[in-house]
Amino acid sequence: MVKKLLVNADHPEECRAVILEDGKVEDFIIEHATREQLKGNIYLGVINRVEPAIEAAFVDFGGKKFGFLPFKDVLRESYLQTGERKAKIRIQDVLARGQKILVQVVKEGRDHKGPSLTNSVSIPGRFLVLTFGGGASGISRKIEDESERKKLRDIVSDFQLPENMGLIIRTAGLGRTKLELQKDLQMLLKIWENLEESINSTEQEPPLLLYQEADMVQRTVRDHFTTDMDEIWVDNVKSHKILRQFIKMVMPRMQSRVKLYQDIRPIFSHFNVEEQIESIYNRSVPLHSGGSLVFDIGEAMVAIDVNSGKTTSSSELETTAVRTNMEAADEIARQLRLRDLGGLIVIDFIDMFQKKNKAQVEKQLKKAFKLDKARINLSRISKFGIMEMSRQRMSPPVGEGIFEKCPRCHGFGHVKTVGANTLSVARKIQEVVADGRVKELSVEVLPEVVSYFLNYKMDYLKDLQEKLALKIHFHAKPGITFEEFQYNVIEYRKEGELPPKPKGREFKVFSMPKPEEAPAAAPIADNKEEKTDEAPIAQAPRPKRDGRPHPGKRRYPRRSSQGRRSMQNRGRHNRPQRPGGQPQGNSPAPEGPVQDVSAPLPQNGYNAPQSERPEPGNEKESWSPRTGGGESKSQYAGYGSEPRRDQESSSHDEVKSRGDRSSAPVSLVFPPILDGSSPRVDPTGSSEE
Repeated sequence: MVKKLLVNADHPEECRAVILEDGKVEDFIIEHATREQLKGNIYLGVINRVEPAIEAAFVDFGGKKFGFLPFKDVLRESYLQTGERKAKIRIQDVLARGQKILVQVVKEGRDHKGPSLTNSVSIPGRFLVLTFGGGASGISRKIEDESERKKLRDIVSDFQLPENMGLIIRTAGLGRTKLELQKDLQMLLKIWENLEESINSTEQEPPLLLYQEADMVQRTVRDHFTTDMDEIWVDNVKSHKILRQFIKMVMPRMQSRVKLYQDIRPIFSHFNVEEQIESIYNRSVPLHSGGSLVFDIGEAMVAIDVNSGKTTSSSELETTAVRTNMEAADEIARQLRLRDLGGLIVIDFIDMFQKKNKAQVEKQLKKAFKLDKARINLSRISKFGIMEMSRQRMSPPVGEGIFEKCPRCHGFGHVKTVGANTLSVARKIQEVVADGRVKELSVEVLPEVVSYFLNYKMDYLKDLQEKLALKIHFHAKPGITFEEFQYNVIEYRKEGELPPKPKGREFKVFSMPKPEEAPAAAPIADNKEEKTDEAPIAQAPRPKRDGRPHPGKRRYPRRSSQGRRSMQNRGRHNRPQRPGGQPQGNSPAPEGPVQDVSAPLPQNGYNAPQSERPEPGNEKESWSPRTGGGESKSQYAGYGSEPRRDQESSSHDEVKSRGDRSSAPVSLVFPPILDGSSPRVDPTGSSEE
């Protein structure tokens, strides 16, 4: 396996470094000149305020935002000595505003949050880390061999350390001799002595910087270089010189592995790295099995979805799921290192039904995370195929200095369509001119919105301008967002000047004739007696039909034609038959002339008294409650058939006899007749050509 470290520092605005294993990017580090590197720096700060509610203090260390110092990270050596002894130590009793305190940045600030600070200062070296406070020593958790841990522990116990100082052996110290570790310790102690001198002899008032972390090139080699690395390529002469001096001081035997890249072609393009780096910023990452990984980065959580690969039959579902999940486990660990994603992470694996397969994927994921320097906590795969984990964020996200939020969608990822924007503009225009005071309005929108108005909304604009008597001017301005649309009123109406009344559609109104203007008809009997001063006028008796008096008003409401028809259909098989064998009711009208409406009804009809109706079996003609006999229902205009024009008065009499309750005039509204050749319908029932 060929392992290389490539450093791209030819531009001062950006410095990048990658670790290659057989041509594949395993780690990616990037630093921008526009963003100040604060992590690892040591400051002498001043406490700005103490917050007992959250048990933390905010420290002014000279940055743009105050640092956040938790009470648990404050050493006892920094407490104020009040002389009081209490059972429980409170932050407001041992820290005060304006107090000087030594702090170190452990986490960069993000969004609206300031950087995180600690009072326990540590200075990293190549093989060791010198810590201040507590005096405890330890070994990196990445070193799991107990024999090696015991050997290193014995070496550290022989070192002479100042009071309240401790040591941590880094992973790079595995296999190193006592002389190499001693040399690294002497360099760290020298840095600490210079730092103490700055604290005691400084004439400047805090906050001030005491120790600054090394630049990215030197820091990358210090933290990531291992003995199995074959080459270190640097494309900048100045960075190459600094790196050789650092390697000569801490690892003299590795000095020959540092090389200067002088080709015109970019170093990352020469080693086919540029395409792999660009894939880091993609939302979807393809897998060799045909599946893919989808990353959704939120404010407090990262969601990773594993999409399945190709399957040929249902029997291979479990096998395909296991194979894809195993490949996804390695790629997820690699992508988290490259992207440096931290916080809560949720992984949605493909569903697996066998427990041994789930355990196999969990084991593979733990193995892949051993190469990660960040602290990681893993959980088990749930019955829903979801695994929860947390990862320590080592540095700001790689895309923070490369990308910025879209000015149109503000990082949402979607924008409104042209049609939706146009409707929003139309509603906003209506809102501005709703009070009627606007006489002339200017609207500044996108060219696409103006085109949409011209193509699809011209009638709407024309009606709005005519209705409110105003003028609307559109101005196209490309590149603006919806929030930047302008609605400027050019002219208002003068006081007392009212807008014209809105013009709606024109309608022709036809009124029903009043009762006194109605055409003369047969006298109608009215059961209600009108109280007048004049003597009542004797009304002519109603005409008798077949020697019987008129029955007068109905005792019950008339059924609808649909109800009568349904009743007839339900009893159609039990009705008496016509002489021809056809049941009466829905039978066609008999041939011959239509009987006059004024013809008398037969004795066995509907209006005949109950005593005069024929007994069943003795009737001469079939009797029906609707027609009164065997005649067709079309013979009687008063019982559901259309009246004849020449008998309008009789039809009117029949309608009134059925209980017409309307006596007031009625107004009917009809749309305007655009075609002059169409007939005009008169409410009285007549038509004019």
